[in-house]
Amino acid sequence: MKKTTPYADCTDLIINRNRLVDFANENGYLFFQNLLPTDLVSQLRHQVLKVAESHELLDDSVPIDDGVCRNGVFIYEGDGTLEYNAFYADIQKLRLFHSLPHHSCIIRIMEMLFDDSVFVHPRHICHIMFPGNTQNTTPPHQDFHPVRGSRNTWTAWTPLGDCDEALGGLTVAPRSKHLGLLVDTEVRSGKAIESDTEWAWNPLKSGDVLMFHSLTIHRGRDNHSVNRIRLATSARYQPIGEPVDEAALGVHLGCAKWEDLYAKLRANDPLKYYWRALDLNIQPSFHRKAKSST
Repeated sequence: MKKTTPYADCTDLIINRNRLVDFANENGYLFFQNLLPTDLVSQLRHQVLKVAESHELLDDSVPIDDGVCRNGVFIYEGDGTLEYNAFYADIQKLRLFHSLPHHSCIIRIMEMLFDDSVFVHPRHICHIMFPGNTQNTTPPHQDFHPVRGSRNTWTAWTPLGDCDEALGGLTVAPRSKHLGLLVDTEVRSGKAIESDTEWAWNPLKSGDVLMFHSLTIHRGRDNHSVNRIRLATSARYQPIGEPVDEAALGVHLGCAKWEDLYAKLRANDPLKYYWRALDLNIQPSFHRKAKSST
């Protein structure tokens, strides 16, 4: 494997759309330091950790914002347990969790990428990686397989708090989008990835945002910290006129229904079902169709 190289900071490209688009088309990713206000990111981190505290997942002998897990606790989304689903549903009820992906700093860049109005998928993801059990670290993959719809969909991955080498974070393979859509199982197993593939990664700070194309290969890095939880979010964006897989309009993991998540929002909150007012090209769920054909 080639030596891992740092992400190229694309902040200076924001003032030049042609250069930004050229870099994105060539490398399949964009990285911005301090793109989001750190106070908002810190606020969301605190809210997520308060949810973790309420589910007795944190060490209550240290400050909550340290994000230290209770000794012996390890849960992750693949568990499929009632405990995890209840915890995750409570995170999904946080208004800031759903409003932060709509921040104008991100939308402005997506508008430059697409040269079009932007549709923000409502299906947002909170990545919660406890230390230990590194076999559950997210393997290499391309986002198009789970997301479907438009191939010109981009993900914005945002760490909730500083993400140092021990916490790991996310790494991408620059220019891998040019390989096209690969067989998902062969990417996840590593069979489709050359041994000399270059990977980009560096520690991230609160407020940093990493964006990448739906065909860019990326993977999680192990959380090697002693007791800290790694928190991050993913949100997806695409040109508003291109196909949208109907599953992208649901709640991630199906952990709850929108009416349950919206129960405490005011009746006229603009976040509630905002996509229903848009003229979207919604396609039947690819994965539902695939299951029905087997």
